[in-house]
Amino acid sequence: MPGTEKSCPCGSGKPYEKCCGRGTVFYSLDQVRWRRAGQDLRRSLGQFADKTTLSWDAARAQDIYLGCLDPALVDSDDDFIMERCFEWFIFDYKLTSGRTVIDTFRKEQPAGSDQRQDQLLKDWSSSRISLYEVSSVLPNESIIIKNLLEPGEVTISDVNAAGEIEAGNILLIRILKVGSEYEFSTSGLALPARFKELLLKKLRQDREQYYKEKKNNPRGWASYLKERAHIINAWVLGLGGPEPGAGRVPAGKKGTERRTVLPILNWREVLDVIKQEGCFGLIGEVKDASGIFRQATAAILGKDHHAKEREEAGAARGGKAVLRPVIGNLILTPRFVIVSAGSPDLLSECRDILNYFFKGSIIGETNRNAPVNSLREVSEYNWASPGHAAVAAAVQDGMQALGYSLKQQEQAVKLWFDYCSAGRPVIRKPSLWAAAVIYALSWVKSERDLKQRELAGRYGLPPSALSYRFRLLRRALNLVARDSRYVTEKSE
Repeated sequence: MPGTEKSCPCGSGKPYEKCCGRGTVFYSLDQVRWRRAGQDLRRSLGQFADKTTLSWDAARAQDIYLGCLDPALVDSDDDFIMERCFEWFIFDYKLTSGRTVIDTFRKEQPAGSDQRQDQLLKDWSSSRISLYEVSSVLPNESIIIKNLLEPGEVTISDVNAAGEIEAGNILLIRILKVGSEYEFSTSGLALPARFKELLLKKLRQDREQYYKEKKNNPRGWASYLKERAHIINAWVLGLGGPEPGAGRVPAGKKGTERRTVLPILNWREVLDVIKQEGCFGLIGEVKDASGIFRQATAAILGKDHHAKEREEAGAARGGKAVLRPVIGNLILTPRFVIVSAGSPDLLSECRDILNYFFKGSIIGETNRNAPVNSLREVSEYNWASPGHAAVAAAVQDGMQALGYSLKQQEQAVKLWFDYCSAGRPVIRKPSLWAAAVIYALSWVKSERDLKQRELAGRYGLPPSALSYRFRLLRRALNLVARDSRYVTEKSE
């Protein structure tokens, strides 16, 4: 549209699309190798940090890191928080040896065996979190950020960040040098520009107190940021945390239904329809470490009520109209379709679309004669969010694959529903919570054959992440061995 072109951040005065946004023609083969080396090193560091010899330190690091946070924030955003906790453990936490995990890993590597890895380890070992201000955003490409504590400005090539972050945002994050480029170490914390002065003032005051306690004169930011990273993170997370109850939709009130869970007979047929039909927009598929399908997400597209006008306008331009409104979203698992929409009317429209395209695949909707389990199904629970229902579906699928009975699957789903009712966690990785629920039920049943590490490997997850979520479940529900709420003697 005329008048919507933005000036290029490089300062040329030209529209971005006609300047730096024209696209890159040449790519550095050497930089591609650096990126690959960086990816390999991230993987190696994660595996090294998960070694059993570091388990005591890992548990202590989690206690320290999470102890700085408001418990309510841990419950509502734990996937994100644990990712940052694990990063802090690798880069900043001092082991009993006095070294960090990354320094310990670096020391154990044969000198000169891999020059790129050696250089990355040297650069990354000295990295630290810092406070950045987003100077400008290159649409669908990268962002330029300015360090507010130390001199420097870097460009981060990250399509996802460029789509979510706005100029002026304040970021608390770690930057890693990879060849001639820079990358975010992990997910960061972003705050509106209005928090800039407040944070800078607090950091300067705390740094002064930090050096005063050490009986040293202020000597820059490096050692302060390394030692106080977890505390600074807690401050920023507290400023950016959601208000109590934010984003929640009251459940169970008549006429306010905005999501539904539909049992299906054949997920492959449903996925084929989603890929082929124009009423759906496939967003992505997820498979486990063995390549087995776990879930897919897609947008449900409604009717274009302005199709005639668009067709006429498109014909005048020699093109076609392709815009259609998104009326809902769906999550497909091997046994269920979880549908959510912004209003009861839109949900009804979504159900009509599914009934039309998935004839014979939906149990209880278009296939009344399909065999239905006499036990309570996932769809019969009043889930507070589609993510909670997706985890429940993943629990049933995983337990079925492991050979658990239908009654045991129902018990695990009930355990998960009770936890959701108590804490309403935000779900980013359904497979992670599903694995934790499966392990929790096996623990309650006093089974010792199912090992945390083996279960984590089956789902392609870090054992420490699974262990943490199991502890959350156990603490929130006060689980005990042979818990009568989830284990019945008759079913054993």
